[in-house]
Amino acid sequence: MTESLDTLKQQIEQCTETERMILVEYLKARLPRHPLENEWGVSAEIILSAISRSSDLTKRGVRGIIAEAIFEKNVLAALPGWTAIPFVEDRPYDFLLHSDREPTREARIQVKLQRMSRQQPMMASQANRYYPKDSYVVEVQKTRGGFDPQTNEDTRPYRFGEFDILAVNMHPSSHDWNRFLYTLGAWLIPRRENTSLIEIFQPVPPGPNEFWTDSLGVCLGWLADGEQKTILEIAPELLLRHRRRERGKKWGGKKKRGKRKQKRKDK
Repeated sequence: MTESLDTLKQQIEQCTETERMILVEYLKARLPRHPLENEWGVSAEIILSAISRSSDLTKRGVRGIIAEAIFEKNVLAALPGWTAIPFVEDRPYDFLLHSDREPTREARIQVKLQRMSRQQPMMASQANRYYPKDSYVVEVQKTRGGFDPQTNEDTRPYRFGEFDILAVNMHPSSHDWNRFLYTLGAWLIPRRENTSLIEIFQPVPPGPNEFWTDSLGVCLGWLADGEQKTILEIAPELLLRHRRRERGKKWGGKKKRGKRKQKRKDK
């Protein structure tokens, strides 16, 4: 730090808040703008204000891409022996890694943000009563829904084999954007009615265990080992019972709303 810069910082400390705001605007006019500001033709403050007043669904999407950006910048950049291969098309994973060593290996990584409910970390038991009560939950399905007329299937669920590693950003519970937990996609809980599909809500422990690690390098080692297991063994009949209970809540609620509407019409 030069002597002149040190002197300038001392002078800024003596400024009033209004004077500092004027100085900030002065510097903004003389510094390069972020590419997105140039592309959209608005300031960063306007973009942040728009996000701030948006719906919870929009904020959830923004937080999700923040998790991806931090994963790329702080996790992948510090991972030796692997190179991230860029792609632009829509794929069922967020990052494709190629090993720099022989024999060449690859890893497809899907990044998700720990699920929240009513602005609080969602507990696993809120998603499924048979999940551990001390665990959190992550929602593992695509953001946009769709329908494939050729297979007559919903395209929103993930299928086993579409990605190799699930990286869960634990910011909602840890308040640390650099906190990730990793497991293998093949170890996730399958859907009871179609075991080729991944169950939407997956339990995530508060810390590493035999199925989850906070080291991407360790998880890549698990992928190379090829061991087969499941993060949580739940009897199929319990999963089926849970599904029936959730469907009962859904359709029961609709029937009650329908009855209330009919009563209002009768009046």
